[in-house]
Amino acid sequence: MAKSGLFRVLLVSTSGWLLTLGCGSRTGLPPGHVLGAAGSEGGAGAPAEPACNSDADCPQPPPGQCGTATCTDGACALELGPICNDGDPCTVDSCTPNGCMFLDGRVDADGDGVFASGTTADPKAALGCGKDCDDTSPDIFPGAIELCDALDNDCNGVVDDGAQLQLASAAPTRVSPLDADHSGPAGLAFDGESFGASMTTYRSHDLPSQGQFQQLTARGQLVGGPQVIARVNADSYGGALAWSGERYLTAYQDARQAGNYEIYFDLLNRKGERLIKDLRVTTADDYSMRPSVVWTGAEGLMVWEDRRFEDSGGTSAILGQRVSLDGQQLGANVRLSPVGVPAENASVALSDAGVGVAFVTLAPNDTTSINFMTASRSLDAPSPLTNIPFENADAPTVTALDDEYVVTFDQFDGIKYGPSIFGVVVKDGVMGLPQSMTTGATYAEGNATVSYGDRFVMVWADTKDGNYQLYAQSFDKKLAPISPRIRLTTTKSDTHGAALASSDDGGLGVLYTDDNNGKPQTFFTRLDCTPAFQLK
Repeated sequence: MAKSGLFRVLLVSTSGWLLTLGCGSRTGLPPGHVLGAAGSEGGAGAPAEPACNSDADCPQPPPGQCGTATCTDGACALELGPICNDGDPCTVDSCTPNGCMFLDGRVDADGDGVFASGTTADPKAALGCGKDCDDTSPDIFPGAIELCDALDNDCNGVVDDGAQLQLASAAPTRVSPLDADHSGPAGLAFDGESFGASMTTYRSHDLPSQGQFQQLTARGQLVGGPQVIARVNADSYGGALAWSGERYLTAYQDARQAGNYEIYFDLLNRKGERLIKDLRVTTADDYSMRPSVVWTGAEGLMVWEDRRFEDSGGTSAILGQRVSLDGQQLGANVRLSPVGVPAENASVALSDAGVGVAFVTLAPNDTTSINFMTASRSLDAPSPLTNIPFENADAPTVTALDDEYVVTFDQFDGIKYGPSIFGVVVKDGVMGLPQSMTTGATYAEGNATVSYGDRFVMVWADTKDGNYQLYAQSFDKKLAPISPRIRLTTTKSDTHGAALASSDDGGLGVLYTDDNNGKPQTFFTRLDCTPAFQLK
C-alpha cells in the first residue's frame, strides 16, 4: 500500500507562473506534465488558455487513489493520498478524510441467507463472494428445492433437473377454426402468459390458403378467434414464430407477387394483431420458402430456402436476414450455404456463440444428405460445412445445448420413411456418430425439439402402435434417453407435424396435425412438468 501521508508537488516556471505536476491524474495532468495559470505547456508563444477557474476544472485522482485537486491562482494542484485496495474483491474500498475505509460488500438482497456472487456494486459479478446464482429471488439458492419453473432453483447449473414431463389430463384443443376445410401447424411460441400458434388454413379448395394466428392460454384454451396474418388474395402460409419479450416475430411465404412465393416478415401483439405493414424480405426470380426465425435478444434472424440462382445455372441456397425489433431490414439478404452446394429445408438454432444451421443437400444420384454450419449472430463468419454421412437423411432440426448442437432428422427415400428418428452431436465443427434415437416402429417422421440447456425433448410421429401417433421423450447431450417414451395421441387417424414451445412452468406445448379422417386439422396439447420431489 502507498504511504498514507498527503504530499503536494508544486513547480514554478521561469515566467513566474505557479505550475503543478499532475502526478497520478487521469486526464489533463499526466505524470511529468505541467500546466501554467495561462494554460501554456511551457512552449513560447503557446495560446493562453486558463488551466482552471474552479476546483471542478481540475482532474481528480484515479479510482482507488485518495487525494484532492484544487485550483489556486489559475493552476491545478493535486494532493495525493494512499491507494485504497485491500486486495479483497468482496469489500467496498473507499477514501475518507481520515484515510482508507474497507467495508464488507457482500449482499443478500433477497434475504434467503445466501450471499450473491458479487457485491453491492454489482451483485451478479462473478467475484466468488457468495453462491446465490440469483439474488433477486428468495426461492433460488444452493440447496433449494428444484421446482418446475424453467429456472435453476438450486444453482447447480441445470434447469428443472430431475423433473419429468407427463401428458396433461385435459383433452387436446382444436385450434383451427370450425369453418376450415383443412389446416396444418406452422409455429408455436410462449409469451410469458399465453401461447401463440400459427397455422395454414384452407377454407375450401377454391379459395387461397391463409396464414392464421391463434392465442391460447397457458393450459391450451382458445382466447378469441384466429387472426389472419397476411391479408392478400393469394396463397399465404402460416409461419415460424418467436417471442421477443414484447411482441411476436413471424416469417412466412406467400404468392402475392404474381404467384411467385416470397418471404415476408411481420410483428404481432399477443392477440396476433399486426403491428407493422408486411415487410417483404426477398425479391427473387424464383421461389423463396420455408423460413425459420429466432430472436437473439437484440434482433430477429431468419433463414430460408431460396431458388433465385437456379435460372442462371446455380443451385438452390440457404439465405439469411437480420431484422430489427421495429421491423426494419438490417442489411441485405446473406447467402449462408456455399456456392455450388444444392441446399434446401433449413433449420436454425441460437446458442451463446452464434447460430447453427442444418439443411438438406441433394446429391447427383438424387439421394439426400444433411450439412451443418455455424455463423455469428450477425450472419457473418460462416464455418466450413460439416456433412452428416447418412443416406436419404431428411427434415433436419437443430437444437443448441450449451456449447454444442444436436441435429435430429428422419430418413426418406422419396417413397417411404425409415424406421427411426436419428441424431448426431456437433461441437466445434467435430461431428459424433449418427445414431438411432427411436425404436420399435416400421416408419418414423417429422421430429421437433426443444432445448432445456443440458438436455432436450423431442416429439416425433411413428407407427409403433399401428398408425402414426405422436410421442415425446427427453435425451441428454449424448443422445441417451433420460425419460420414458410418452405417447401423446391415441386417435384412429394419423397425427404428425409437431411444433413445440416450452412455458414458464416447465411444461411443453405441442401443436400438431390430426388427419381427422381425411380432413386434417390443427390441434394443441401439452405436457406438464412434475418436479423431482413429487415423483413417486
